[in-house]
Amino acid sequence: MDICLHLGAHRTGTTTFQRFMEQNSEVLLRRGISAVGPSKTRTGLLNGVIKNPEFATAEDDRLARRAIGRVKLHIAQAAESGVQNFVLSEENLLGTMSQNMSSCYLYSQVRERLARVAPAFDGRQLTVGVGIRSYDAHWSSQLAFRIKGGSALPREGKLDRLSTQPRRWRHVVEDISLALPEAKIIVWAFESWVGQPAQLLAAMTCRPLPAQGLRPIEWANRSHSVQELRAILSESGNAGAAKKLAGQMGRYNPFPAMHRAKLKEDYRADIDWLEAGADGRATYLIPTGGTSGGYDMTRGNSDDIEERHMAGAR
Repeated sequence: MDICLHLGAHRTGTTTFQRFMEQNSEVLLRRGISAVGPSKTRTGLLNGVIKNPEFATAEDDRLARRAIGRVKLHIAQAAESGVQNFVLSEENLLGTMSQNMSSCYLYSQVRERLARVAPAFDGRQLTVGVGIRSYDAHWSSQLAFRIKGGSALPREGKLDRLSTQPRRWRHVVEDISLALPEAKIIVWAFESWVGQPAQLLAAMTCRPLPAQGLRPIEWANRSHSVQELRAILSESGNAGAAKKLAGQMGRYNPFPAMHRAKLKEDYRADIDWLEAGADGRATYLIPTGGTSGGYDMTRGNSDDIEERHMAGAR
């Protein structure tokens, strides 16, 4: 049995992917795929594992060891029942959006966090799946998510720190390969696979998924537009912040043009690295056939693609 650990990242269509697997669980199981997502990982299965290593206590470590046992049991039961692909999806194993924002670093604890879950896969054939996204859209989406939750609009200094922080997706991939050295790592660009969870699951598991019997899933937790954020701020009584967004349209992106250009250039360098073989650390998934993505989307067209999907999701 092959095991696939889907790590997200946040704001790369992860919730849509997880809901697709959950709402099609019976059909997928008949096709040899058993999937476990946040409905289980965050209600006890990974208790003690999803923890900031800096603050992990002895009790957290004890709970983590018990969680590893539970995951191993899930895997063993799936194998005994004839499952051919076991998929575990949990983006918080990489880190959290809150930590990314507070530290202004891109998943700075990947190796330490994955070390807490790695024993669950000892002796198993493991594939790790990671979605990445252009930095300007990725950080903007995280900021919009926080604004929706009541956070203030980001200040200039915050935007500058996010634009200049040194960690790149390639560093995240390198850290994953060091934490899970025996795993096969596959990486895809969010812009190329957005709204296509079935095709992505098929690519990750190397298992064809005929559309017959599968329930389509709408894009979940999509990034809020400026108009939506303005309404949220007004309704919460923050008229001053809402006024700052007046006159803006489309997807929320607070970065100045200069920062935005740099972030896009950094992302293009990541894609170049992946397409060149990622130093042997990862395989880059490029959509073909019925999928809507492709090389050009990582070369400056991703904004148009995402806007079209957002319009279709409304």
